[in-house]
Amino acid sequence: MADLYIVDFGGGDGEDERARKAALRDAERRRLQAAYARHLVANAAIDEPAARRVVAALFDPRDREGRECCCGCHPRLSAEHGDGFDCRCTWSDARRAEEAGKWEGYWASDTAVELREEHDREELAIASWLAGQSGVVAERTTSFAPEQWEGTVDGRSFYFRERGGHWRIELDLHEDGRFARRLVDVAEDGNFITEPVALTSGDVIAEGLDSQLGKTPADHVAFIVHTIRDHLWRTQCDHAAALFYCPKCGKRMHEPA
Repeated sequence: MADLYIVDFGGGDGEDERARKAALRDAERRRLQAAYARHLVANAAIDEPAARRVVAALFDPRDREGRECCCGCHPRLSAEHGDGFDCRCTWSDARRAEEAGKWEGYWASDTAVELREEHDREELAIASWLAGQSGVVAERTTSFAPEQWEGTVDGRSFYFRERGGHWRIELDLHEDGRFARRLVDVAEDGNFITEPVALTSGDVIAEGLDSQLGKTPADHVAFIVHTIRDHLWRTQCDHAAALFYCPKCGKRMHEPA
């Protein structure tokens, strides 16, 4: 199973800045809660305490044990989130078992079996192509949204990523001072236990549109390897006897070296 990572969307703000933003969010939340309550009092013919209980029931989501639930599917005082009335944290044990049964049924279905078989065929085609490539180690780490590959070509490490129709290749990966939080365990209080993992990045040597990659994953890895080798050949070429174009690597001579 692939490692799981905890993502903090707070950016690189310091503690003081995060506290300031949290205070602003809390103030805005209280303002909107009061405004909703006033609207209910004025339009639903209920008193203010009842209106505040209604707003709390909608916008202060709790699980079955009464703990705060931070699922994004709950309604928020914002138009950016869903209605949340069917969040799994509120499901009974019977409902959880029912939904689990549905997933088990799906994975046993003809559709799921066909997807697994297709994935296996793709992996065989990738392995077959790589078997004929000396000096290449490549692995497809994710298949879709994004598609990612990692490995080495002729001793040079690379990373490939495609999403939304656009791809890029990074070469010569190195630790860049950033860290991810890899999930290790979950404590009894529900908090995540994580460990820092150093992240890497490299120089972007090529980027473009997914129409260039070919139709199959084996085509994709072939494109990646050929693009990296073309780049290495051009950067290492001495351009001997070149005039307008280098006769060995094809580089146009008026392009930057």
